[in-house]
Amino acid sequence: MAGVLVVGGDRVGEIESLLQDKGFRNVYHVSGRKKSDVKATIPADTELVLVFINFVSHSLSKNIKKLAKQKRVPIVFCRRSCDAVSMYQPAVSQIS
Repeated sequence: MAGVLVVGGDRVGEIESLLQDKGFRNVYHVSGRKKSDVKATIPADTELVLVFINFVSHSLSKNIKKLAKQKRVPIVFCRRSCDAVSMYQPAVSQIS
């Protein structure tokens, strides 16, 4: 399993551990706090994009969604919590 891009939130500690337990080798994180984050790119080995909707601007969300579509990478929008990430277990498992 390759990587997952997590967009939003200041810290992704527990969620990073959860994703690594699911088999994602690399967990990339973009906090969304800096203006330059709007221009974030999706790393080449990314197989899933996870966006925490309550921690990103509309412009960052729109840009990441566009990039994910172009690269044909699945994208999941959810709240920032392990429970919310676990709720999307079927989507994450399909990729694993």
